[in-house]
Amino acid sequence: MGRGASETEKGTAERPARLLDVARRAGVSRATAARALGGYGLVGDDTRERVEAAARELNYSANVVARAMRAGRTLTIGVVIADISNSFFSYATRAIIDAAAQAGYQTLVINTDDDLAREIDAVRLLVEKRVDGLILVASSRRRYEHLVQDGKLSTPLVLLDRRVEGLDVATVTTNDRSGSAAAIDLFIARGHRRIGLLVATAAATARHATAPSEVVSTVSDRLEGALTAIAGHGMELPSESIRYSRSEVEAATEGALELLSLQPRPTAILATNEEMALGVLAACAQLGLEIGSDVSLVSFDDSPWAKVISPAISVIKRPVYELGNAAAKGLIAEIAGNGRAKTIELPTSMIDRRSVADLTQAKPNS
Repeated sequence: MGRGASETEKGTAERPARLLDVARRAGVSRATAARALGGYGLVGDDTRERVEAAARELNYSANVVARAMRAGRTLTIGVVIADISNSFFSYATRAIIDAAAQAGYQTLVINTDDDLAREIDAVRLLVEKRVDGLILVASSRRRYEHLVQDGKLSTPLVLLDRRVEGLDVATVTTNDRSGSAAAIDLFIARGHRRIGLLVATAAATARHATAPSEVVSTVSDRLEGALTAIAGHGMELPSESIRYSRSEVEAATEGALELLSLQPRPTAILATNEEMALGVLAACAQLGLEIGSDVSLVSFDDSPWAKVISPAISVIKRPVYELGNAAAKGLIAEIAGNGRAKTIELPTSMIDRRSVADLTQAKPNS
C-alpha cells in the first residue's frame, strides 16, 4: 500500500494534475468533481469544499474554456471599442470588465480606431474564439453585415454609445441631443450669439468645413441637438461656423484655428469630445486667446483633466461607468437566457464651471 501510494504521488508530481486525480484525492467520482469545480449540477457543500481542497493541494488547473464549451459557453465576452485612448471609452471599458468579472466572465477587448475594416476583423476574430456575446462601439451607422450570419446575429450583441440603422438589437446610449441643447442654452443665456461647433467624426480624414458622407449616430445627435436649440432661439448657425475633425488633437487644433480665424470670430465653441476640446485649448494658446474670457468653451464628457486646469472646463457629463455597466449586465443576462437585453438611454447633465463667460455682464464699450 505504501509503495503504491508513493508511486501515485510521484506520477502526479511529474505531470499536471488531472480531474481524475482530484476526484481520487477527494474520494468522489470524476463526474462529481467536475460538477463541484464547474459550479453546475447538484453537489453538497461538504463535497464541494472537499473537491476544492483537493484541487488546491494538487495545484489542479481546470481547462475552463473546454469545460465551458461542453456546457455551450466559454464565459468570455468580446468588447470592440472605437478608441481606447479616449477617456470615455477607456472608463466605459473598465466598467464592462468589472461587471463581467463579477458575473464570472473574462473580457477580450479589441480597439478599432473607429475603422470599419478593423471592426469587421475584430468581430470575426471574437466570433471565431466563440465569445458568448459582444459589446460593440460601431464605426458605421448603416453597415452591419459582418454581425449577422444567415439572417441572424452571429452572437448576442449589445451596442454601446451608438445605434446602427436597421439592426434590431439593444443599445445603451445617452441623450446627446439634450446635452448639446443644454450647452447652446447656456451660451445664449450668457449673451453669446456667435457660436462655433467643432465636431469629432472618424469619417473626416483631417478636418472639413462640410459634413462627411456618413457619421455615426452620436455625431449626428450632437449636431442636431445644437442646431435645433439654436433655431429654437430664433437664430441660424452659418455653415462656416461648423468644422468636422478626426478625433486627433492635431486635426482638432487645425479645425479650431479655422473657426477662430473667422471674422467676426466665435465667442463660444461647443466641442463634441475631449480631443476637440484639447484642440480648442491648443488653438487659443497659439493665438494668445484666453479660455473663459476671449473664447468660451463647453465640451462633451467630463475628462479627468477638465476640472483641474484653469479655468476649469464646463462639460456635458455623461454617466460613463453606468453605461458600460449596463451594457455588460444586459448582455450577460441575455446570454444566461433571461430575455433580450433592454435598450437604455441615460440622461446627460450640464456642469457649469469657469469656461463660459457671461457677456451680459460686460461693461458698455468694453
